[in-house]
Amino acid sequence: MTVIAKFLGSGAVGVLLYYAILTFLTETLGVKYIFSAVVASIVNFGSNFVLQKFWTFKNNEMGHVRQQASRYAILAITLALTNLLALYVLVEYAKLWYLGVQAVLTVSLTVVSYLITRKIFARESPA
Repeated sequence: MTVIAKFLGSGAVGVLLYYAILTFLTETLGVKYIFSAVVASIVNFGSNFVLQKFWTFKNNEMGHVRQQASRYAILAITLALTNLLALYVLVEYAKLWYLGVQAVLTVSLTVVSYLITRKIFARESPA
């Protein structure tokens, strides 16, 4: 399986968790969609970090895990804030359906995420 296929597979797990939580909180519990998206993003971050580091990029080294987690958190927060801002604007002002908007945002932000994540988990070559 290629790295891109693993990245997408790992990401799919996070996306499924994200959508399940987003939909459950919003539709079943009546939580405002923007708050549901925050909770879903936090769960997505944890699952994606573990799967991307250890499975996708086969980086089992623990020496730099804090630095990687910090960089990955910055990436995740940036992507989550971008997602939330775009979701809010497109739902509240453009009056688009929140799940349709979220689907488009997911695809777009996945490309950005892959390009940066592969650098975060790249193994350093021995000197």
